[in-house]
Amino acid sequence: MHDITFRRIEFDFPDDIDPVCIPGQPEESYSLIAFSLLLPYLEPYLIRTMNAAKRHVSDPELLKDIEHFNAQEGQHYRQHRRFNEVMRSKGFERLAEFETALEADYRRFTETKSLKFNLAYAEGFEAMTTAMARLAFETKSLERMHPAVCHLFSWHLIEELEHRTVAFDVYHRVCGDYFYRVVVGAFAQWHLLHFMDRVTRYMLGADPRLKSEFGGRDGSEERLRNQRRAFRRGLLPRVLRTYAPWYNPQGIEFTLEMQELAERYTVMAHSRVRS
Repeated sequence: MHDITFRRIEFDFPDDIDPVCIPGQPEESYSLIAFSLLLPYLEPYLIRTMNAAKRHVSDPELLKDIEHFNAQEGQHYRQHRRFNEVMRSKGFERLAEFETALEADYRRFTETKSLKFNLAYAEGFEAMTTAMARLAFETKSLERMHPAVCHLFSWHLIEELEHRTVAFDVYHRVCGDYFYRVVVGAFAQWHLLHFMDRVTRYMLGADPRLKSEFGGRDGSEERLRNQRRAFRRGLLPRVLRTYAPWYNPQGIEFTLEMQELAERYTVMAHSRVRS
């Protein structure tokens, strides 16, 4: 497996960045922002869950992987929080309501659910982001984004691929129940996508430009149909393959192109530290 590398990078997001950060695609842009909005609540939950699992893990290599996983996830949510602050300044006043409810969900999961549930949820999320990352790099879809947003998500997704085995390995070392992993993992993915759908629809309804610049309801429905079609053909089959009994993210190749991208962000992190 490729090494899990901790990179401390601060990304710059200009105040005048358009929330339609994929030009001409408000639906995709707001889905992307919705995904970013959940991370400052989801990723601390993942870190809490992995920390709770450590007392059940004796393998020093896996314990080291957990530490590296937590370090990467901690950086992810801090950088997404900075991006989210810029997006909140664009006039979407109800975003805080969605975020407050989501944070309450993750606090409730930590406080009332079993470690087995929380580890299965974590693996469900990691399986989905691994599939998302592979699709994004294969299709080069990140290149359509505003450059600052492209950098944020490219860095995040390459690190998701670096630590792709950790949640899976911890779940199977501590729990090892295939059917439970699939059921709770599917719930986790529904929970995330449901949040993203509600936020996206709110942002679309709150943006007056949808009618004046983006073809109104008809234009939006056409783009949403295209987005759903792309989901069914691209991400969904990849996620469904993670439900197979023989699925193991260890078998997913970290390609030479991915290695080169990871190294570019390592160099960027070192240059920022030296400066």
